[in-house]
Amino acid sequence: MSFERDILERIPPHIRGLKGYVPGKTIEEVVATYQPDRISKLASNENRWGFSPGVSEAVGRAMQVANNYPSALANTLRASLSTKLSCTQEQLVIGAGSESLLGLLCRTFFGPEDEIVTASATFVGLNIQAHIHQIPVIQVPLTPDYRFDVGAIAASVNERTRAVYIANPNNPTGTIITKQELAMLMSSLPEQVMLILDEAYVEFARENPLYPDSLPIITQANTSIHPNTLILRTFSKAYGLASFRVGYALGPAELIQALWKTKNTFEPSGISEAAAISALEDDHFLINSVQRTREARQDLEAFLAHHQIPYVPSSANFVMLLAPDEAQALRITESLLHLGVIVRQLSPFGISNGIRITVGLEEEMVHLKQALESCWLPG
Repeated sequence: MSFERDILERIPPHIRGLKGYVPGKTIEEVVATYQPDRISKLASNENRWGFSPGVSEAVGRAMQVANNYPSALANTLRASLSTKLSCTQEQLVIGAGSESLLGLLCRTFFGPEDEIVTASATFVGLNIQAHIHQIPVIQVPLTPDYRFDVGAIAASVNERTRAVYIANPNNPTGTIITKQELAMLMSSLPEQVMLILDEAYVEFARENPLYPDSLPIITQANTSIHPNTLILRTFSKAYGLASFRVGYALGPAELIQALWKTKNTFEPSGISEAAAISALEDDHFLINSVQRTREARQDLEAFLAHHQIPYVPSSANFVMLLAPDEAQALRITESLLHLGVIVRQLSPFGISNGIRITVGLEEEMVHLKQALESCWLPG
């Protein structure tokens, strides 16, 4: 026991004090604790329509050679992505999802003497990875309508700032920064400050005419007004591959080359790469599932408006509801769990009165609406 205590005492103080990721409840936990008649899992922003039918066949083929190491460079997936995105393979690095890539950025480019500027309520993976690497994060409050305050973020940049992180659309609010706001932010940032655009939900936001197309920043260097820009994207959301853990970073070749030096070897797995390649080829599934998600989200927002349940209009595959206060948000979340509806209370994300609900299948949305009608506060 003394040996164990000695090891624990040697854990660096910043790791001992780290507030790690708090996951939502699993289906198994809800069944064991509440024993509801049915379950609708609407907490984690997964694609409730599944994934492309071709993925299963591709994974089966990859399983036949799973005794071999995968490609260290994920060359086949990078080739597919470079064609899809009109960029070069040298501008791409593949990782095990967005948080893995954020950890890669932190250990490659930043140190304790630097700062990252972002919003007060955004993807928690950034704060965790920055804390692990002892990088201070300056958190700028959201606007009253739960959007990134781009002007205040630009004003918070100082001589220590090495990066600005923007999740667009933002998780957990579903809000975006517009074309005009992105252009203003890029023109105001010093060249040495990296702009990180986390576009995990980009496929759902393209319908919004105000949403900016970020790819030309990277792929058309002659039009770039901020060359130190990195774009993060994932296969976990619209492509439905959350369990496979695949994401990528797109940026200038020189920055991407630096990331390869510190990247975990053989990440992602060969099975995950095969799944991503297959998913990327199926435009029909992607278009169809995004359209169905959009229709279901619009229907949910109409329901919320009709019942005077406060919410934030979303450009993602989820909607954030606003309870009167944290206590009521916790009560409503608990009541929904008793009824078998798993949602995400947002205190860990910095919005204590928020409840995030993933847009789901028709039967899941019917279940949700019935549950909300029975447990939301009147008025």
